[in-house]
Amino acid sequence: MDPLLTPEERELVHEQRALFDASRALLADLDLVPGDGEALEAMRRRLDELFLIMVVGEFNAGKSTFLNAILGTDALETGELPTTRSVHLLRHGTIESVRESEPRLLVHELPVEVLQELNIVDTPGTNSMQREEQLLTESFVPRADFVFFVTSLLRPYSASEHDFLELILSWGKRVVFIVNQVDLAAGRDHAARVKRYVQQQAKEELGKEPPLFAISAREVVRGRTSGEPLSDLNEWTAFAAYFQSTLRDRDRVRLKLTAPLRSLTPVLARQADALAERLRLVHGDHSALASILSEVDAYETRMRADVSRYQSQITNILWQLERRGQRFFDELVRVSNIMRLRDKDIVENRFRHEVVADAPQHIEEEVQALIDWLVRQNLAMWETADGLLRQRREALRDAAGRTRFVSPQYVYNREEIFTRLAQPVRRRLERFDAQREAEEIVAAVNAALARTFGVQAVVIGLGAVLTAAFTTLGLDVTGTVGVTLLVASGLFILPQRRARLKRELAGKVESLRAELAQTLEVRFKEQLRDYVEQLRETFAPELESTKAQVLRLRSAGDALKERQAECAALLERIDGRRHGPRPPARDESEAGAVS
Repeated sequence: MDPLLTPEERELVHEQRALFDASRALLADLDLVPGDGEALEAMRRRLDELFLIMVVGEFNAGKSTFLNAILGTDALETGELPTTRSVHLLRHGTIESVRESEPRLLVHELPVEVLQELNIVDTPGTNSMQREEQLLTESFVPRADFVFFVTSLLRPYSASEHDFLELILSWGKRVVFIVNQVDLAAGRDHAARVKRYVQQQAKEELGKEPPLFAISAREVVRGRTSGEPLSDLNEWTAFAAYFQSTLRDRDRVRLKLTAPLRSLTPVLARQADALAERLRLVHGDHSALASILSEVDAYETRMRADVSRYQSQITNILWQLERRGQRFFDELVRVSNIMRLRDKDIVENRFRHEVVADAPQHIEEEVQALIDWLVRQNLAMWETADGLLRQRREALRDAAGRTRFVSPQYVYNREEIFTRLAQPVRRRLERFDAQREAEEIVAAVNAALARTFGVQAVVIGLGAVLTAAFTTLGLDVTGTVGVTLLVASGLFILPQRRARLKRELAGKVESLRAELAQTLEVRFKEQLRDYVEQLRETFAPELESTKAQVLRLRSAGDALKERQAECAALLERIDGRRHGPRPPARDESEAGAVS
């Protein structure tokens, strides 16, 4: 191909090679649509090869006869039965020969002038291809620069032809439609109806009217030896003129330069669609995981905020204890009680009975309620996570049947990620024993409070620990009041001592409240942190993984857009050259066998 190119065209080919190399590397990295990467490699190789025309259609549509008419020689066998059961590659050679270059691919070398600057591929009938023939034929579609779509006047635009045309158009190929065997028409109206029908069907597929010619290749071949003129219905002369005009040297080069880009355009579009599908799936996975972890964040924030409700209840119990203590001293520290104040046991028993009273039990109940609430909320959070995982698995299962480009296996693999994530969640829920878990936390709080207050009663319950703690905080009323009365010279100091006792009580109750609150807060935060870390450790790694995948796919999407823009710019530059000066057409004597 290179000798036919101008320096400017060689630069365009160089840029195309770079574009195909970059696109091939990108497709290999993404591994989205099977076969596109190999097809791009074949297209890139075609940049260095001669112009390639592909002929397709049903068997008995007269494809081989049509090619013999183009070549001006009976190079291909024709007949009533499917004669082309292999793909035939026709190219120039000084001596006529045929060899099988690979299974089902026959290479014909023919001393035919028209093949000096182009190659032709003849394919099996679209309605008679076996699996191997179909795969081989389809492998040539991305490599073709131009397609002659031959259909029969007697069986125009069949279902198999329609399906194969969709494949051809998916690669962005330029197509010329040939309605062959017009010599078999029942009349001019018959030929016109068939031509209109094929034109309409082709327009619906292409979005515009393509070139279309009604011919009889059999008349052309027969007339070459008999000298018989072509019938009025036969548009072979117009087709030959179109062939000569469209495929003259410079136009053929332009078509050769644009054909790979026109094939690359739908490939990149397919890849972009497939990438968008995959991105939607992975982004959906990321959103599901982010939603779970967002729930975890909200759970942690809510727990930290709502714990103050239980702390307020405990503070209120202590405040009521302090009020009882104030009344206790008001009633106890009187002159009438001097003898009673001197009996330490009586004072301590009354203090425990009247002031401490049932405060430890009420505080124990509040602590138990706090811990039960903590455990229940954690269970609810795991259940929420389980529900969100189940929703995502169901969404992926539904998506497996709706994706166009992403394989169901890829979707199932995504579903498997959420199935794997659900396993520790299910284990946690199945083994969740709220009572045992609450008891373990209560025991830990109990031990912590015992250490805080220096009480040796770790194993006898939180209420007992608190009772012991309150008792040790009792005031030495006999030492403070009784001895004073014995040595005092008057009774005027009693109000001062009473006030002092009340201040000391308030201080000690506040100290108790602060230490209790601090101990509970530390244990609460430790337990909450453990719960939250369990949840985050379950989901955060996969969230980071899907986040990285989303970023990678978005980056690949940007790269795809760049390749699409480069492809469009190259097409625009090449198509723009067609409006420039055009070399004169070759002399008719040089036009080859087509005319």
